[in-house]
Amino acid sequence: MVPMLWLGVSADAADWPYWRGPNMDGTAEVTGLPDDWDPKGGEGSNLLWKRDDIGSFCTPVVMDGRLYSIQRHLPDTEREGEKVVCLDAKTGETIWENSYNVWLSDVPGERVGWTSVVADPDSGNVYVLGACDIFQCMDGKTGETLWKVPLHEQFGMLSTYGGRTNFPIVHEDLVIISGIIINWGEYAKPNHRMLALDKRTGEFVWFSGTRDLPYDTSYSAPSIATIDGQRQLIMGFGDGQVWGIQPRTGKQLWKYELSMRGLFAAPLVVGDKVFCSHNEENVGESANVMGAVAGLKISGSGDQTQATELWKQFEVVAGFSEPVLVDGRLYLVDDRCKMWIFDAETGEAIVEQERFADSRQKSALLYADGKIYVTTENGRWSVVKPTEDGFEVVNDGRLRSEGFVASPIVADGRLYFQGTRNLYCISNESARQTDQRMSDAYGEETPVSEDTEIAQVQIVPVEAVIQPGETIEYKVNVFNAIGQKLETPDGVTFRVEGGAASIDGNTLTAAADAAHTGVQVVAQLGEATGTARVRVIPPLPWKFTFDDLNDPPLSWVGARYRHVIREIDGSPALTKISTIPKGARSRAWMGPSDLAEYTISADVRGARALGALPDIGLTAHGYVLDLMGEAQQVQIRTWAASEERSSAVAEFPWSEDQWYRMKLRVDLGSQAPAQVAVVRGKVWPRDQQEPKEWTLTVRDESPNLSASPGLYGNAKVAEIYLDNIEVVENTDE
Repeated sequence: MVPMLWLGVSADAADWPYWRGPNMDGTAEVTGLPDDWDPKGGEGSNLLWKRDDIGSFCTPVVMDGRLYSIQRHLPDTEREGEKVVCLDAKTGETIWENSYNVWLSDVPGERVGWTSVVADPDSGNVYVLGACDIFQCMDGKTGETLWKVPLHEQFGMLSTYGGRTNFPIVHEDLVIISGIIINWGEYAKPNHRMLALDKRTGEFVWFSGTRDLPYDTSYSAPSIATIDGQRQLIMGFGDGQVWGIQPRTGKQLWKYELSMRGLFAAPLVVGDKVFCSHNEENVGESANVMGAVAGLKISGSGDQTQATELWKQFEVVAGFSEPVLVDGRLYLVDDRCKMWIFDAETGEAIVEQERFADSRQKSALLYADGKIYVTTENGRWSVVKPTEDGFEVVNDGRLRSEGFVASPIVADGRLYFQGTRNLYCISNESARQTDQRMSDAYGEETPVSEDTEIAQVQIVPVEAVIQPGETIEYKVNVFNAIGQKLETPDGVTFRVEGGAASIDGNTLTAAADAAHTGVQVVAQLGEATGTARVRVIPPLPWKFTFDDLNDPPLSWVGARYRHVIREIDGSPALTKISTIPKGARSRAWMGPSDLAEYTISADVRGARALGALPDIGLTAHGYVLDLMGEAQQVQIRTWAASEERSSAVAEFPWSEDQWYRMKLRVDLGSQAPAQVAVVRGKVWPRDQQEPKEWTLTVRDESPNLSASPGLYGNAKVAEIYLDNIEVVENTDE
C-alpha cells in the first residue's frame, strides 16, 4: 500500500453496492469531483491513497465504508487461489481477506476477477461467483463464509479460459446468478440459465433457462427495473439475445435477437428503454455486418410483455463497454475507444467514431458531476464533458504499465479506479454525494390488490440432492401474472413423476432402494402448477457397469449430452461422443460435493481419430488424474491453468483401442497450521495385475477438502470409452 495525504472528504454515506452503481446505469448524484489527478500523489494531489498490491479486472463495490474486490491469492505459488478483499474505503487499509481454491477450471490466474462482488445493504452480506463457479455468501463485516455452493459440480456451470463468469444481483430476498450450464435430465444440453437462491440460506428458489446450445459464454450483467408496473430483470445472454425475466419467479417475458454470438456488454435500462450493443455478427440479412447498437421500448405485462425495436445502427463495434444516458443522448465508446453519441429516441448519430482516448476499450463509462469518466485497457484515463455539439475532453492522462478493464466507480464522494496493477482512490474536499438505494431505482409496481389471481406456483427448494430414505419438506409460493407474491392458500396438491420417491402432503421421501436417479415434483393449485427436481444418490460405495442402462445415470450432472452407452468389445460402455458442437472438453459430476477421502477407479480406452488421441480423466476432491493422449503422459492437477499449483506428471506411453485401469485416491491429513491432501494416482493395462506402487503422488498444502467424484475428457474428434467405474471410501492400505 502507498499511503497518501488524507483530504478529509465530506460526503454522505453513499454506497456503490453494484458494479454499475445504485441506479444500475453508471450514474451518480455527486458534485465537486476532480477533473484531474496525479497517480504519483504528493502534496496538492487529488490521489487520496493507492494500493500497489491490489490489481484486478474486477470492478470494486462499496458498502458501509468498505470496498470489496476479487483478487488473485498467492499468485504463481503452489497455494495459488482466489480471494475477496475488503478494504477501508476511506484509507485503503485491509479489513479482511477471504481466500479459497480454484479447481477444475480453465481460467488462468491472470483472468481471476472478471466478475464483481455484489453487496447487499439489507443483510450486510456480499456475494461472489468465483473463477471456477463456486458461489459464496460472505459476511460483509467479518468476511466469514456463511454459505457456498460449487455450481460447477452441482449444476454443471462452465468456467472457461476467457474467465467469463457472470455478475450476481440481489433482489429482495433473492440473489440471482447465471452461467452456461450443462445440467441433468431435461436440462442436459448447454443453456445460459439463471439460478435464484435465498440470499440468507443459499436455498435454491427458481431455475430458468434461455435457448439451448448458445454459441458463447457471456459476462453481461443484469439490471432490474419496473416497466408498465411489472418488475423485470433484463440482461444479455450467451445465445446472443437480450431477455426480460421476472426476478421473483424466473418467468421469461420477452427476448430480442441482437447477435449471432454471446453478449458481453450489459444492456442499459432507463425507464422503459433498453439500449444494447455487441461486436459480433448480426442476425438475419445483416449477418455479414459486424456490430450494432439498438434502442428498444418495453411495454405490456405478463404474457403480453413485448420488446419493440425503436432503432438500430449497424457497424458500431461495441461489445465490451457499457454506455451512459445523459440528457436524452446515449454516449457509447466502441471497442477501439471511439466515441459515438446517439439521440436516444431516434437513434440519430450525433457523433460518429470520434477518437479521443486510446485504441482498446473494455470498461464501462461513469457519469458523475456532469462529467463522463473513461478508462482504457491501455492505461489511459479521460474526463469528458458533454456539450451541445457532442463532447469535449476536459483532461486526460496515461499510466505506464497499467491497464483498466474494471470500470470506474464513485462512492462517498470518492472516485475509485481499479487497474490491473494498482487501485487508486481520488477525490477532494469539495466532493458531495447523495445516497441512492438500488431499491429506489426499481420503480413503482402495479398494486398487488389489482391482481390477486394465482397464475404461477413456485416450489422451494427447486433443486435438491438426497439419499434413499431421506425426506424434503417443500414450501410453496404463489404469484400473480406479473410476478408479484400472493398469500399461499390451502389446497395445494403434490405429485411425483418418477418412481424413485413418494410424497405425503408437502413431504417427499426418496425410495429406500433408489439409486442414481431423479424425480420431478409437481405442485398444483387450480390451473397453475410449479415443478421442482430431486437427484437421489445413495451413499458410497458405487459401481457402474452400464450393463442395464440405455443412457448415463440420470442423476449425473453434465453427462447425458456428451455421453451415450455403446457396446465396446461386446460389453456396454460409457462413450464420450465427438459429434456434438463444442464438445471437446467435458466434465461429469456423480454426486454431492461434501464427499471426502474416497477413491475412484475406472477402465478407460481411447480411440484415435485424424491422428489424435484423447485425454481421459477421473476427478476426486477437485483433483484430476489425466491420461493424456498426445503428450503420452499421466498427470495429477487441480487447476490446469495455474502452472505452480500442486501437480505432478510422469511419462506414460499408451495406445489406442487398448483398455487401461485408472485409480485416483485422496486422503486428508494434518500438518500444522492446516490440513494437507495426499493425492495419488496410478494407471496400468487392464489385463495386467494392479501395480503396488502409485504412479504419481502429490501433497497439496492448500487442499480441496471435499468435492464430487467425476469424469474428465478432452477430445475434439476421438472417442473416449469408460467402464466398471467404482467410487469407494478409503480404507487403510
